Amino acid sequence: MNNFSSSRIALLLALVFGLAFPSLALAEDGQGIFISQVGIGAAMPSYPSAVEYLFSAAESSPGVDRIKFSLDIAAGLSVSPGYYIMARIDGMGDRVFDSADYLQLNLYLYSMGLRAYLPESGLYAEAGAGGSRAIASSSTGGSSASDFDFGYALAMGYSFSRSRRGIGLGLEARYLGLSIDNESCGGLMLTVNLCWQ
Repeated sequence: MNNFSSSRIALLLALVFGLAFPSLALAEDGQGIFISQVGIGAAMPSYPSAVEYLFSAAESSPGVDRIKFSLDIAAGLSVSPGYYIMARIDGMGDRVFDSADYLQLNLYLYSMGLRAYLPESGLYAEAGAGGSRAIASSSTGGSSASDFDFGYALAMGYSFSRSRRGIGLGLEARYLGLSIDNESCGGLMLTVNLCWQ
């Protein structure tokens, strides 16, 4: 894997398993040790100028529509009250289409990071880093994927069910900074999340 070596993956896995032991101690004290979420929402991707020109030109053609969306899935282990080590997959999709053809570009970040809740609050901040990748597909040419590269994420969110165990809703704003084939891209994700803790 280009710029994303197996030794980095092994280090991240060792970190997760090493942090699992404090999580078990928190469980004995009644602190929730696991959280998860899935979300969907809007995306505002940012591309190199040539890519943005292609999408904007296609969108301006008669009969062509454009949709931009975001998806996320995440899981976390508590390492101390209010702090979670998070593993996540975040994606942004950008699709221009008409009744017969389409062009779509998906940006992904596979990351690990830290989430910190404000005391006695559902408000949190999160930061993470990991592997970024882009996948382009069209109705005429199949699909192609970039090599893995580096990416990072910064987020603020609010969990409406922080004070109780079970299923609840959350809102999140997340910025992705991605390197794709030595070009900078990324964007803003605004998601509604279904959470479990």
